[in-house]
Amino acid sequence: MNSPSTHTGARGTLERLLPVALIVGAVLVAVDVVWTFTLAPLVQGAQLSEPTVIGGMQVTTKLLLSQKIFYLHVPVAVASFAVMAFAAFFAVRFLMTKDRAYDVRSKTAMEVVLVFIVATMISGDLWTYFEWGVWWVWEPRLTTYFILMLLVIGYFILRNAIDDPERRARFCAVFGIVAFIDAPISFMITRLVPSSIHPVVFRTDSGLPPMMLIPFLLGLFGMLLVAFALYRIAHRINADALEVEELKRALEEQDAQASRAAADEALGRLRATGAHMMAGDADAAPADDDSATPRHDATATDVSQAKED
Repeated sequence: MNSPSTHTGARGTLERLLPVALIVGAVLVAVDVVWTFTLAPLVQGAQLSEPTVIGGMQVTTKLLLSQKIFYLHVPVAVASFAVMAFAAFFAVRFLMTKDRAYDVRSKTAMEVVLVFIVATMISGDLWTYFEWGVWWVWEPRLTTYFILMLLVIGYFILRNAIDDPERRARFCAVFGIVAFIDAPISFMITRLVPSSIHPVVFRTDSGLPPMMLIPFLLGLFGMLLVAFALYRIAHRINADALEVEELKRALEEQDAQASRAAADEALGRLRATGAHMMAGDADAAPADDDSATPRHDATATDVSQAKED
């Protein structure tokens, strides 16, 4: 079994590698974008009404510049699916162990998922407008991914709607697992619905020539590295916030215990003082009765002497 110092050392090494992972990922994505718009060939699109000479070559089909968006759009979408799988995994682990650390990890992963989903929707809408001439089409892939975005947004609405930490973590874990079911559906919908007009990117055959496949893979690995680095950075922030919250709760409990102890001590002093005062009154009452009796007798003697005179 690994010792705690071993885990701490591994965690420290991983934290030190985060800037490297982020920089490498950003460089790979940048190379992907530059390669896409300089070296990657254009995709053949719709048939032209008449042959046209472009760059000294006669072409009979439309060259789709908008297709270059997919070199960035697809890696972002794949990263969103991958990170959401980790969010669902951590949610399952929380339900099994009830350890709030897994809830923090699942929440952090969902935060990164939301960022990548928004980026995917923006880049996808740009392609939709350039390719189809409209900003939105209720096409199976777009519809299922739009539902996925709504589910992720609903996840954070649910987190903000429940105050009790345990209930919030439990409900959000279940909701996150259910929301993840839409991820593989959205990924596979272009194969499940052959009539879909959304193109199929991942295929069993070699669908992309090397000049298109290389930048795509660079962008994919780079985006996954960026997603990993963002997750680790966000997790460190959320873990520190959880630690501060737990320390604050512990201090509040200590203050409450100290206040209860002080109140109990003050109540004990009041009870002791009250008991002492009651005991003093009880002792003073017989003495007053004894001192009053001689005065009564002396008065009676004086009255009898006055009668004799």
